[in-house]
Amino acid sequence: MKHIKTLLVLLALVLTLSACTAKKEAVVVKVGIIGESRAWTYVKEQAAKENITIEIVAFTDYPQPNAALNAGELDLNAFQHVIYLNKEIAAQNYKLTPIGKTIIAPMGLYSDKITSISEVKDGDIVVIPDDVTNGGRAILLLEAQGLIEVDDAAGLIPGLKDITANPKNLDIKEVAATNIPQLLPDVAFAAINSGVAEDAGFIPTEDAFVLEQVNLTSDNPYINVIVARTEDKDDEVLLRIVELFQTDEVKQIILDDYNGSQIPVW
Repeated sequence: MKHIKTLLVLLALVLTLSACTAKKEAVVVKVGIIGESRAWTYVKEQAAKENITIEIVAFTDYPQPNAALNAGELDLNAFQHVIYLNKEIAAQNYKLTPIGKTIIAPMGLYSDKITSISEVKDGDIVVIPDDVTNGGRAILLLEAQGLIEVDDAAGLIPGLKDITANPKNLDIKEVAATNIPQLLPDVAFAAINSGVAEDAGFIPTEDAFVLEQVNLTSDNPYINVIVARTEDKDDEVLLRIVELFQTDEVKQIILDDYNGSQIPVW
């Protein structure tokens, strides 16, 4: 009988040790972002304490992280707002799902030549992002400043064809978002996403002569999200990474690094 009890105790000990080992088994998660992020570096450090190895993969072009995620080359990405994600899903038939909110980053107007909308001249060249959603956002920003009028039927993603009035005959050119900052010496002004502006060395709250007014309601389509493949949306490790991101410590890093040009939304 004693031998049986001893065997049972040993078996229980083996099972316990096996469970502990399983819990500590290393997991590698690849996260795609645009540019650099101290917030994600911090999350990487915290995840490592839980035996989760985060590999941060930096991209320079907006379409790349979704394509890589959908193809299985990434496990998560974190670079886009909801409206951009939805447009990509519709256009490319991606099976992607947001699993957590991060920030909202207002778009701004930047210039090497002017400091206010009142200085905009007839025929000025203006550059906006060439992707549909950020281009549409830029067009709406120009409309909000009274520079153009846009067909309301176009909704949140108007294109150049939806401009119904352009009293200053602005020459609006579409360029890949990440290439816009280098064109500032050659144009009157440009609409630049906050993330791109920051990577180019700007402080949006200080350097933009116009900064988009934003609201923090939960249904704001310009809120940025962490995205997974739809089949992995309930994965415990991926959801844990979202939890590690949505902390007071990460919130403070964002506030410190971006001077109010990125606003945490959790």
